[in-house]
Amino acid sequence: MADGTWNMLALAVRPELQGKRLGAALLRAAEQHLKGKGQRILIVDTSGSDDFALTRKFHAKNGYEEEARIRDFWADEDDKVVFRKAL
Repeated sequence: MADGTWNMLALAVRPELQGKRLGAALLRAAEQHLKGKGQRILIVDTSGSDDFALTRKFHAKNGYEEEARIRDFWADEDDKVVFRKAL
């Protein structure tokens, strides 16, 4: 519903395959596909809980910046963290 903006709902790699840059490769492929279609922005929502610290680190390492934080979104003391990357 926005011009050239996409929201990635999920990206996962099986635990035994994590740490091999497969997630980064999947993310790059999605970004390249969207960019090739003339899209502008990719948004990623995640949790602010300690359980998702590695997820937030992954997105930051792959060029995403924290754009917003909605306090207590998922549950009490579990913020929604919104990351953004211009394609």
